[in-house]
Amino acid sequence: MIICPWKDIKKYASLLPGIEEAYDAVNALDNYEAKTYPLSDGNRFFVAVGTTKAPDVAEAHRKYLDIQYIVKGKEVMGWADLADCKLEGEFNEEKDIGKYSGDFSFVTINEGICYVAFPEDAHMPGRHLDVPNDFVKIVVKLKV
Repeated sequence: MIICPWKDIKKYASLLPGIEEAYDAVNALDNYEAKTYPLSDGNRFFVAVGTTKAPDVAEAHRKYLDIQYIVKGKEVMGWADLADCKLEGEFNEEKDIGKYSGDFSFVTINEGICYVAFPEDAHMPGRHLDVPNDFVKIVVKLKV
């Protein structure tokens, strides 16, 4: 997992093929309408607008990594090493998502900050530990 200011994410380009294109496309947005935008090589990003919810199960992906960038508001994100988690149900290959339970650590992600969840990172985005928060975020999906 990587946590850093969005403005610094391109420093990790050697680990994140396609980040330059995604960074430029995200920064070129003139509004934050909730929709999906295609990128080259099957990559994409989408704008998510919502309210945080209480912790429950986490997610992990096998074909894509997530870069989640908080544009407005804040969220709490849970993290655990996938190897220490239990798959709840079956992994959905078509949607590239599995739901996991485990012992999670939580960190507050404020406006302007992003985090990268690799396939080995069980992550629980869009949460709060006390009071719900409204947010706008960008989720970039890059093939691994």
